[in-house]
Amino acid sequence: MPSVSAKPTVLVVDDRPNMRRLLAKVLGAEANVLSAGGGREALEVLAREPVDVVLSDLRMPDLDGVAVLREGKKLRPRAEFVLMTAYASVDSAVEAMRLGAYDYLTKPFEPSEVRAIVARALARAGVQRVEEAEDGVEVLPGLVARSVVMRELAELVRRVAASAATALLLGETGTGKERVARAVHQLSPRAGGRFVAVNCAAIPAELLESELFGYRRGAFSGAVTDRAGLFEEAAGGTLFLDEIGDMRLSLQAKLTRALEEKAIRRVGEAEERRVDVRVVAATHRDLARMAATGAFREDLWYRLNVAAIAIPPLRERGEDVALLARHFLATFAAQGGEARELSDGALDALRAYAWPGNVRQLRAAIERAAIVARGPRVELGDLPPEIAGHAGAADPDEDLAHLDWASAQEAAKQRFARRYLRALLRAHDGRVADAASAAGVERESFYRLLRKHGVSADDYREG
Repeated sequence: MPSVSAKPTVLVVDDRPNMRRLLAKVLGAEANVLSAGGGREALEVLAREPVDVVLSDLRMPDLDGVAVLREGKKLRPRAEFVLMTAYASVDSAVEAMRLGAYDYLTKPFEPSEVRAIVARALARAGVQRVEEAEDGVEVLPGLVARSVVMRELAELVRRVAASAATALLLGETGTGKERVARAVHQLSPRAGGRFVAVNCAAIPAELLESELFGYRRGAFSGAVTDRAGLFEEAAGGTLFLDEIGDMRLSLQAKLTRALEEKAIRRVGEAEERRVDVRVVAATHRDLARMAATGAFREDLWYRLNVAAIAIPPLRERGEDVALLARHFLATFAAQGGEARELSDGALDALRAYAWPGNVRQLRAAIERAAIVARGPRVELGDLPPEIAGHAGAADPDEDLAHLDWASAQEAAKQRFARRYLRALLRAHDGRVADAASAAGVERESFYRLLRKHGVSADDYREG
């Protein structure tokens, strides 16, 4: 059975800051507490964060608690909702329960009463979280998957999160490295602290040092006040350094010292400052090769590689494509779009495509298709042309040009495997036992191959 985070997440929704602070204090020992100042903000949080229980005020200026419950259930079907109000009435209670609220809390209330009702809701949500993981939905906070490789990744992330080690995330662009970094933070003892992210490739090299370490007034032109850097902003939490392979060598040396000594020096200052921060780094580059050629510091590479996590590209987990596509469609609908399903033709094209842009590209493709679709289903023609062109074709090769040699080899193997599995199923009218026998493998192994490559035997059965 997949493990589940020991500390669940509660979202407090109330338009009064004092009430949000009070409830965060009351519940902080048992849960990670997120807050939202209104209904619309709550839905934004639910769209991006894995929330177990929502504790929402009933009357709010923008969206009331019933609307939060109704729309929130679309985003987090397995979350439990508890509504709070000083205007208790039978009608509102009945409506809330009819829509799926777990319980109803009348103000004013005692802290012990809040803890008790939330504890019961969390206990119920905890069972559902295990069921959800087994069904292959949310294997990590914010990460939807069913494939074996992603389940294995989730277990590794949980082990790394529980440690204090600096973590390194490796993977192609668009595989979800920042989401994994956030999961490491949320599942760690530092979950109550800040998660601060910076893209090292997006900041000019001459400015990145001052962004990370801060500066003293007068250190350079324009430094008119003292300023703390991102290391200090993330104190007690996690600092995510994305695209660390683009960091210049001179700054890598200072970063290595900061990691080893747990201290930083602001630009223009002589004294060091102690910092309590965990660093999670990420890159799409081959740091081992760069370190061997002198393009990346070996000492920093060794420091980062203590807890390395390789995130597989989407083409290596084909069974997740349909699951993710449906998840993105549901998310789009919950955010105000039309509720749509995927046609068989669209699904075939999605499964056949190699996804050089990985999950990020899939999400963009589904959002585009959901916008242009005219009926209740996303049809083949609603997909971007480069993806729609793969339906029923022998997997065109144009998109391989986006990949490096090793990735292109792997993509070619994946495509051949899909075509081979489809050909076997077609030749045997979808009979898995016969197809497995023809391939010379056990039926259970053949089923695993079908799941891995996103091929369904049902598509080839007569009738």
